[in-house]
Amino acid sequence: MKNLAMGLCLSVLAGCSLFTSEDNLNKPSELLPQGVRFIESKSSEAGTASIPYSKYQLDNGLTVILSPDHSDPLVHVDVTYHVGSAREKIGRSGFAHFFEHMMFQGSEHVGDQQHFKIVTEAGGTLNGTTNRDRTNYFETVPSNQLEKMLWLESDRMGFLVNAVSQRKFEIQRDTVKNERGQNYDNRPYGLVYEKIGEALYPKNHPYSWQTIGYVQDLDRVDVNDLKAFFLRWYGPNNAVLTIGGDIDEAKTLAWVNKYFGSIPKGPEVDIAPKQPVTLSQDRFITLEDRIRQPMVMMAFPTQFRGDQSEASVNALASILGDGKNSILYQKLVKTQKAIDAGAFQDCAELSCTLYVYAMGDSGKKGNLTPIYQDLLQALNGVKVNGVKQEQLDAIIGQAEAGTIYALQSVSGKVSQLASNQTFYGQPDRLQTDLEELRAVTPKSVEDAYKQFVGEKHKVVLSVVPKTQTQLAVKKANYTPPTRDLPSYPKITDDQLEIREPKDNFDRSVVPPVSDAVSGTMPPLYRFDLENGIKVLGTQTSETPTVAIKISFPAGNRYVPKGKEGLADLTAQMLNEGTKLNSSEALQQKLDQLGSSIHFSSGGYQSSLVITSLTKNLEKTLSIADE
Repeated sequence: MKNLAMGLCLSVLAGCSLFTSEDNLNKPSELLPQGVRFIESKSSEAGTASIPYSKYQLDNGLTVILSPDHSDPLVHVDVTYHVGSAREKIGRSGFAHFFEHMMFQGSEHVGDQQHFKIVTEAGGTLNGTTNRDRTNYFETVPSNQLEKMLWLESDRMGFLVNAVSQRKFEIQRDTVKNERGQNYDNRPYGLVYEKIGEALYPKNHPYSWQTIGYVQDLDRVDVNDLKAFFLRWYGPNNAVLTIGGDIDEAKTLAWVNKYFGSIPKGPEVDIAPKQPVTLSQDRFITLEDRIRQPMVMMAFPTQFRGDQSEASVNALASILGDGKNSILYQKLVKTQKAIDAGAFQDCAELSCTLYVYAMGDSGKKGNLTPIYQDLLQALNGVKVNGVKQEQLDAIIGQAEAGTIYALQSVSGKVSQLASNQTFYGQPDRLQTDLEELRAVTPKSVEDAYKQFVGEKHKVVLSVVPKTQTQLAVKKANYTPPTRDLPSYPKITDDQLEIREPKDNFDRSVVPPVSDAVSGTMPPLYRFDLENGIKVLGTQTSETPTVAIKISFPAGNRYVPKGKEGLADLTAQMLNEGTKLNSSEALQQKLDQLGSSIHFSSGGYQSSLVITSLTKNLEKTLSIADE
């Protein structure tokens, strides 16, 4: 990567200090709106990664987190409900995801499809997601649109049920079924996690079905079943409202109390018990799919989110399968025994799983039996060779940098606050997570291997092309038990305990937009180096990071006819190491520094992008020069 000076344009975005220290905020209760209670606040700490916030609770149980950030005239609003597919009943799967769809179909004071229209016309973006343990809805908008967003979110929290019609129900049920067909049933490898879940968990375990649910379950329910699910789980006492960005805390609290304070509390919600699993034997299962490259995936049960073993297992997964220096890449991919291989821990609230996988080539090279044996031998390398400190240094370096990079957007900060409050009751866990990671040692990773992988039982899934079961690791020795489909009594309209909010204002009136806001671009500086490089840069102090983009007039437009693809190939080759360092050596150095170097090619130019923590910039540039 010598002679970067050949680039025509160098763009620099630099940051200085991380945060400034502020006095801790004591919020006197007499200054708060009636019905709002101050819980705690946390200010910025100089020299540490943290997200300042203040936490409140309304009388109806709604937890409110405010995190001012005046760097941009934007706000991000997140409403997280502590309910996902794990709260569904057997034979009633898919409800949580179904309601993610229904929440965008209009509420009592917001017309059908108007939620999208209002947010996008305000210049904002929005979405919602559902997983096994929570459902969230969020918007990013200009800060003068905040009151309108609170009106929208509160209306679907407090006034949704009466707007859910049979017609909307039928339309969205068809939409969900179509989504399942596209993303699961008819997608290559789309049923992998469903099949593993059915084999890994007992049939009554809430993780034994996927968030999308089963079509036969959706076909057996009606609109009142869905309304009852909403009334059970979507109360304010089972929700966290998190607002970050360019906000006035006092005004925001007043709006929150106005729009959410009158919504009645829902039924009490108990904390779900942890449910990690153990297996009495290895379970081999086979999935015939419309694919060309067979794949073997092993699933080892671990513990649950927040367990003391979590950080060590995550480190083990990184050592096994993350990047070119990983064991699986070196033993399987680089030796061309597999075309892809990796490992990761999927950690959720009730239970976690360590996944290890390898994908074979098409044809005879796709026989999964030898690939499986190579996988086992690679895993055994942890036992034989142990774990080295430099491996952990690279993991910790990337994690520390990732923590800082995640603070570069208001949506990223709000999402972390909301998730951590939902699952831990501790909105800002940046330092906690880093301390847990730094406490990981070679011995703790080796202990995690012994506890969860070495000589432990697992689920082994072979994904093979249709009618080619001879490529499977072994003949299937496990069949999941037949799913129970209990008969639930029909829910009548008068059995729905609808909780009507009582307001002292007219909710049908759309809140006005506050004073206009405008973004302020930071000043730019320009100069030319002696070798002709044109430099364009700016400075920001939000995070201690630097981003450098070097552009070359060497895109696809300049490739000679008959040599199409040369620009892309060149960009890829620049990632494959130098005379001084192999690609693995470069990657290890960059990981330890929490930096990255990436080449890419487009139509008119090729680019080198460097990201680094400010303190490591000089070392990162030195690596790039090598």
